[in-house]
Amino acid sequence: MIPEGIQAIFDFVDYLDSRKQVLIEKFIPLCEELEELRVSKNKLKPESNYREKRQYDILQTEIELKFEPLMTDVYQPITGKLKELGIWSGDHVFTSIENNISASTSAFKNCFHDIDIDKVNQYKKKYLSFRNDTNSNFLTLQFVFSGLDEALKELFDFFNDTDDFELEALEHKVIECSSIEDALILYNKNPTENIRFAFPSIDNLNVSKNREVNKVTSSNLSELSMLIESFRKKMSVPIVEVTRTSFDEALHRVNSLKQIIENEDAYKLFNYPDNQNEAFLQYLFKIIRNESEWDINSEVNNGRGPVDFTVSKGAADKTVVEFKLAKNTDLKSNLQYQVDIYKKANNTDKAVTVILYFTDAEVKKTKRILEELGLNGKENIVLIDGRKKISASKERIQGNLA
Repeated sequence: MIPEGIQAIFDFVDYLDSRKQVLIEKFIPLCEELEELRVSKNKLKPESNYREKRQYDILQTEIELKFEPLMTDVYQPITGKLKELGIWSGDHVFTSIENNISASTSAFKNCFHDIDIDKVNQYKKKYLSFRNDTNSNFLTLQFVFSGLDEALKELFDFFNDTDDFELEALEHKVIECSSIEDALILYNKNPTENIRFAFPSIDNLNVSKNREVNKVTSSNLSELSMLIESFRKKMSVPIVEVTRTSFDEALHRVNSLKQIIENEDAYKLFNYPDNQNEAFLQYLFKIIRNESEWDINSEVNNGRGPVDFTVSKGAADKTVVEFKLAKNTDLKSNLQYQVDIYKKANNTDKAVTVILYFTDAEVKKTKRILEELGLNGKENIVLIDGRKKISASKERIQGNLA
């Protein structure tokens, strides 16, 4: 008898098969139309000309309207079925799909019967037929199908009786790149290709040639790309505040970044562990510095190592901006000594330090260190909350239950 977890997989494959025709006839053309609109929109430069800004906004509105049916008629029914069958546990990045299928597969390997082998291969053909015939993630199901492909390959490989290469359709091509920023550029050139991007772990960039390698799928980058596009859109609104000094400008830009991360959903960018590093935070600051009347330069090296950013207008008015992670074991010594070294190297007495945290323990640790160093409450020390947020609806529910 087929175990419950494996039967749930078969039931889901049957569900996909039952919807295949309508997905092909109705929603693949919609995805193609949306992709054409996205390409047209990305060719525009809304920050440089009002006509392009107007056309950009028109295209964005059209994209949002046309995107809605993909959510209500594709994403929600398919993820709903996964949850109903116990394949998906409801997590945001869908890692539970791979974990749950892998657990069911491992157990099944130890208790299958000969009669089960034909059934597994029947469902393998049915799933592969769905993936090959649709050849789409429907712009909303990248995480879902990435997890399914990865996990089902393990199941189907175990019961494979032939030497054919049909399961290669479920494999990801791996491309090496130097950073997640490079991976995003490559992804946006061909967002439909099934690729894994490999890049060195930020923490190990300068350690050794045998450094740890992070891998991220095109599905991860798809959502990340959409989140960054949303981030850019928020930053395309002109900043009306006039800043009189480099310190004011640095603080204003940093606090704008803090506002968008904490209150406008940009914290979701850090749902990926690969992004929980100083380099990615600096990448976001590079976006937020656009359109500034001040010179905001990155990785400035004046002899004592590169400072993250300097904000200046000439040599007379300059502020150093440094980004730190609360989880860094050297946070205290960095706050105590490093920023002062950078200030002296850059001939300035002004600095803004940004500390990003992801857990309750990290914020407690940071506040304790600031207290010990006499820096608590200082205007030039900015803490940014990168923790996952509870939705407003859940907050209301929890408030009612309290």
